[in-house]
Amino acid sequence: MLIIDKVFQFNDPYAFLFMMTFGQIIGGFTIYIYLYINSKKKKKAKYFGIELIQNKRYKGTIDGKFKKILLIFFAGYFDFIEYIIGVFYVPKIAKISPTIDTRLGCLSTIIGALICTYALRFRLGKHHKFSLIALSASLCITIILELLYKSDETPMTNFLFAHFLICCYLINVTLTDCTERYLVDKNFMNPFKIIMFEGIFEFIMAIGYSIRIDFDPFKEIKKEYNENSTGYFILLIFLLIVYLFCSAALNAYKVYCNVIYSPMARSLTDYFLNPFFNIYYFICENDFHKNYFYFSISEVISILMDFFCCVFNEYIILNCLGLEYDTKDAISQRAKEREDFFSDYNINDDYDEIANDDNY
Repeated sequence: MLIIDKVFQFNDPYAFLFMMTFGQIIGGFTIYIYLYINSKKKKKAKYFGIELIQNKRYKGTIDGKFKKILLIFFAGYFDFIEYIIGVFYVPKIAKISPTIDTRLGCLSTIIGALICTYALRFRLGKHHKFSLIALSASLCITIILELLYKSDETPMTNFLFAHFLICCYLINVTLTDCTERYLVDKNFMNPFKIIMFEGIFEFIMAIGYSIRIDFDPFKEIKKEYNENSTGYFILLIFLLIVYLFCSAALNAYKVYCNVIYSPMARSLTDYFLNPFFNIYYFICENDFHKNYFYFSISEVISILMDFFCCVFNEYIILNCLGLEYDTKDAISQRAKEREDFFSDYNINDDYDEIANDDNY
C-alpha cells in the first residue's frame, strides 16, 4: 500500500478496502479447502500438522450455531471498524504522527492479556505481570511525549479525539484476535473458515458503506485509467492484485499466530519493526517534527516495548527476580526433574528391605 501510494500517488481507501476483504475471503477459502481435501485423502483430521483424535459422539463445541455466526460477525465488524477508523476518520480529524498507531501498539498486548485472562482463563505468571507494568509505563510516556510535542496547528480537541480513535482502532484489533481465539479454543472451529466468513461479512459491510458514502467506490481506478497510459494502468492493477494476495497471506498468518501462540504474540508483529519505521519516517517523511530529542526518546521506548513484549511472550527469558519461574522452560524443567526423581525411586526396593528386616 505504501509503495503504490508513493510510486503511483494512488491512495483510494475504497479500493484497498475491497482488496482487503477479497484477500481475506480468498486466503481463508483456499487454505480451508486445501486442508479439507488433504484430510479426506488421509482419512484423518489434521490441525496445523497435529493429528486429532475424533469421537463422533463429541461435537467439540460449547456454543450453538447462531452464537458462533454472531461471534464471527462481530469479529468481522471489529476488523471493518478498525479499517474505517484508521483510514477514513483519523486523517480527516487531525494531522498526527504516521507512526503513532504502531508506537501505541503495546495497547493491543495489554488489552489482549486482560481479555485472555478474564474471559479465556489464561494464567498470568510473574514475568507476564512485570512485562505488562513496563508496557503500560512505556504507553504512558509515549502519550505524554505526543502531548508535549503537539503541533500548534492542530487544535487540542481534535488532537485528543484523533488519539482516542487510534486507541479504539487498537482495541478493535485486539477484540478481533480474541474473538477468533475464543472460537477456536472453545468451539474447535477451523480458523481459516472463520476468516473466510469474516471476509464475507466485511465485504457486505464494505458495499453498504461505499453506497452510503459514495456510489462509485472505484472512481479513482477509473480516473487512473483515463489519465494514464495502458502500461502504467496495467502495472497499477498488477500491484493491486499483489496487495490482494499479500492481504490473503497476512490474514492467514494472523490467524495462525492467534491459534498456535496467542493474541499477545500476534500483536507483537504489528510493532516489532517499529524502530526501523521510526527511522524511515523521521528521515523521509519529516515525522517527529524533525526534533532529534523527540525521535531519540521515541526510538528508545519502541525498543523497550519490543523487549518487554518478547519477555511477555517468553522469546526472551529474564533469569532474575524470579521472572523465569512461570515460563514454559522452567515449568518443563521442574516437570522433568520430578519425573527423574520418581523414576529413580523404586517402591519395590523399600518393600524388600522391610520384608528382610528381622525386627519387622
